[in-house]
Amino acid sequence: MTTIMIVDDYIPSNRLMGFVLEQHGYKVVTAIDGEQALRRLNSAEVALVVTDLTMPRMDGIELARAIREHERYADLPIIMVTGSVKEQDEVKAAGVGVNAFLTKPVDSDDLICEVDRLLRRRAPNQKFAAR
Repeated sequence: MTTIMIVDDYIPSNRLMGFVLEQHGYKVVTAIDGEQALRRLNSAEVALVVTDLTMPRMDGIELARAIREHERYADLPIIMVTGSVKEQDEVKAAGVGVNAFLTKPVDSDDLICEVDRLLRRRAPNQKFAAR
């Protein structure tokens, strides 16, 4: 089963996206900020990360940058979700290697379409396993 990490400090949003992904056959692990997400990446096989932009301690931009700087996770697909409609936020996200950008409230169909699209690009046996 493919595992997706959801990183969002707003618990209802975290749970809703998790529910949607689980209903489509994905396993979900969660984190409430970027720091916790980085720690959990080291202990779980994660195929894709869905992260909020605005979070305490380490926001989504910083998390994406840290993921891209880590050799093991450099190609890990990242979807950023945010309530922001500022074009500059989308530009910043793209600048650090975010693969898709969705606005909140996230439409369930849009989320699943992006997850499926990004995971289809990867080789079937390619995983980002903890070592």
